[in-house]
Amino acid sequence: MEKILSYEDYIEELDGRGDVIVFRGQAHSEFVLIPSGLRGDHIAIADSQMFHFVDEMKRMFNYDELTCIEIAQHFALPTRMLDFSYSFDVALFFACHDAKGRYQENDGKVFIFNKSRYEKMLKDRKMLSSQVIRNNQFLYEWLQRYIDKESTLMGDKGLDMPIFIDATQQFDRLYMQKGLFLLWGRDEHSFEKIMEDEGVSLSYFMDTIIIDASAKPRILEELAKKHISEDTLYMNVGKIKALVNTVKYGDRQPT
Repeated sequence: MEKILSYEDYIEELDGRGDVIVFRGQAHSEFVLIPSGLRGDHIAIADSQMFHFVDEMKRMFNYDELTCIEIAQHFALPTRMLDFSYSFDVALFFACHDAKGRYQENDGKVFIFNKSRYEKMLKDRKMLSSQVIRNNQFLYEWLQRYIDKESTLMGDKGLDMPIFIDATQQFDRLYMQKGLFLLWGRDEHSFEKIMEDEGVSLSYFMDTIIIDASAKPRILEELAKKHISEDTLYMNVGKIKALVNTVKYGDRQPT
């Protein structure tokens, strides 16, 4: 596979794709699809942290369980979700951007998911997850059992394979990032391993584009011209507060 060297190359590579396509960008091309809550040392504590967070968020804001988990995801609390986006530009940004400077020398990757085909595969194989969509009783029953630390095995219902869940859009970052999530159920392996165990070919509904490491800075400059940047995608509250203070007080410090 040839590596992408420019934004124009990227757009050309995407040309002609149909159905409902969703995207995920990763700054390191060797990344596999598994949520932070199921990686390494997080496994031992992620669920208990999530239960506590959801309880407190529900108490303070009366949000439903799924909205609480979405917010946790965007504040770096390990969860059973992976971020995806309906925007190919947003995914490209995350394939090139590295806030902590760990992967600047590594190629990036954009995962391209044919969501329609994936969901059809679940239905054709009569997977339990094919019954679960946002705001239906199966999802919220599963979530409630999960939060209440009860068994999530629900007979012939529930989450066996990961499912896509549209975001609530109650949270500014999700709106700006055109976000949705891939939610893991009782199988805690990577997505690639789950598909292998099920005998499902990834190529039927997933493709990847590799971004050359040397091209990342230039692509980020092109995306910034399209207002795709860290400030816009994360709604940089600190900078907004600083601007308000400047407008209100000029060079004077507020008292």
